[in-house]
Amino acid sequence: MMNSMSIFCFVTFVSLGLNQMVKGDLISDTCGKALYKDLCEKTLRADPSSSGATLDGLAKIALNAASSSAKTTEGQIASLLKTTKDKDVIAALNDCNENYDSANEQLGDSLNAIAAKNYADINTWVTAAMTDGDSCEGGFKSGSSPLTQANTNFGHLCSNVLAIANQLK
Repeated sequence: MMNSMSIFCFVTFVSLGLNQMVKGDLISDTCGKALYKDLCEKTLRADPSSSGATLDGLAKIALNAASSSAKTTEGQIASLLKTTKDKDVIAALNDCNENYDSANEQLGDSLNAIAAKNYADINTWVTAAMTDGDSCEGGFKSGSSPLTQANTNFGHLCSNVLAIANQLK
C-alpha cells in the first residue's frame, strides 16, 4: 500500500513539474520565431498573466503592449505639438497623430480578431498599424524625426505580434 502511494506521489510531482516546464517554454518557443526575440520575451514575461497563458493569450499580451506603445507615442506627439514652432514639423506631427490614432484602432480590431479566431485578420490589421508607424517616421521632411525611437519600438512590438499571430494559424 505504501509503495503504491509513493509511486503515485512521485508520478504526480514529476507530472506537475513537467507541466510547469512546458508552460514556461511556451514564451521562449513563441519568441524564438520573432525577429526581436529579446524584446518579445521581455514584453511577455513582464505581464503576470503570461505564465499560464495560451498562444492566444500571448498574442493578446503582445497586442496590448503594442497598443500601449502607440498610446505613449500619441502622448509624445501631443507634448511636441505644444512646444514646436516649425510649421513642417507641426504638419508631420499632426499626420503622426492621425497615424497612431488609426494604428490603435487597427490593434483593437486585431484583439477582436483573436477573440473571433480570425487569425488571418490579425496580420492585416497589425501590418496596417506598422505601416502607420512607418508613415509617421517618413513624414518628417528634414529627415530627423523626434519620434524615431518611439516609431522603431512600435514597429518592433508589431513585428513580434505578427510572429506570434503566424503561429496561431
